[in-house]
Amino acid sequence: MGHVTVRGLSKRYKIYPDSWSRMIEWASNGKVQKHSEKWALRGVSFDVPKGSSMGVVGANGAGKSTLLKILSGTTMPTSGSYHIEGRLGSLLELGAGFHPEFSGKDNIFMNAAIMGIPKAEVRERFQELAEFAEVGEYLMRPVRTYSSGMSMRLAFAVAMMAHPDVLILDEVLAVGDQHFQKKCMDKMREIRMSGTTVLFVSHSVYHVRQICDNAIWIHDGAVVTAGNPINVTDEYVNFQYALSGGQQAQANKDAGPVSAGDARIALPHLGDMKVTAAGLEEWRSEFASGEMVDIHLQVRNPSGQGKLHVGIIVNRNDDVQVFSARSSEGGCAFEGTGGTMRVRVSLRLTSGEFYISGYLLDESCDHILDQRLSWCRFKVVHGGMEKGVFLADTTWIRDGSV
Repeated sequence: MGHVTVRGLSKRYKIYPDSWSRMIEWASNGKVQKHSEKWALRGVSFDVPKGSSMGVVGANGAGKSTLLKILSGTTMPTSGSYHIEGRLGSLLELGAGFHPEFSGKDNIFMNAAIMGIPKAEVRERFQELAEFAEVGEYLMRPVRTYSSGMSMRLAFAVAMMAHPDVLILDEVLAVGDQHFQKKCMDKMREIRMSGTTVLFVSHSVYHVRQICDNAIWIHDGAVVTAGNPINVTDEYVNFQYALSGGQQAQANKDAGPVSAGDARIALPHLGDMKVTAAGLEEWRSEFASGEMVDIHLQVRNPSGQGKLHVGIIVNRNDDVQVFSARSSEGGCAFEGTGGTMRVRVSLRLTSGEFYISGYLLDESCDHILDQRLSWCRFKVVHGGMEKGVFLADTTWIRDGSV
């Protein structure tokens, strides 16, 4: 119980310019076409094993909510199939299923009845639900008087009542404060430990990485990439930053194939990155503490105009920033249409996993032309007892004794 299987799921909507067009098409029995078509989903497939958690990321309008509505049974797919084993619980919209004129308490009992939970059980757990929702005296007031955060807290408490085998959550942490987000995170870990399968949609990359075992990125209705949450969200974040930075061509590359005539050929951009032992070309993923390494950044500037700089930021896997460097600080600029710049550094780090973000800057270093977050990962192995991040060069001196 709790396994979710999705195969080739697609959803097409008919878009009519006005109500008359819909009537004309209906009256002509479809002979007169007045609609355009929009594919909200296109051939989406995945599996979520029992007791695991899968994250779904993507921009607004990518098809995430349509996917969840199909899985929740509120809309039908155009093609494809899905199968959910066990009892399903979902929280798709703020206050969905709440009657605005009923009090929070009445809505709890009403939703419990809809889910088939006996009144006796609700009464027994009512204090627990009330404490979790944290709406205080508003529990006895109409839901229409609630803020969005209060509605979310009550809705989350209600969704937890049924102990579902599969739980679908859509932006459940979007409006909660930090305190409530921690409560939700703790609760989701608790229900996962009990064997509940979770399908979690969120714009919060941090929460997807913390909660989920696997993830998919949906763009324009299709799955772009699937797998480890860190790798999937890295690609998604790079796409978003490229898009917001005006690098539409690079964004197109991240989201799918780029044609030979794409505008990307005219834009300065980063190519590839690798970490090697100093002076060598072969990529490695693991180094000894204190080893000298080269970080290579490939740069392309099709126009060949101007000088460019590159920069890096190195973070530990828990997002603690370790160090940064820019080519401008070393008096080195990139000129020409293509090539590689590298920075040599001694990895005086304790044991851990690290990632590098790369940046392409204009000559003044005031503007970012391209960037790749969490672009390259490597591991450092240290055999000593030192703790922390950085291995400082130290000298111990004894001044004397009394």
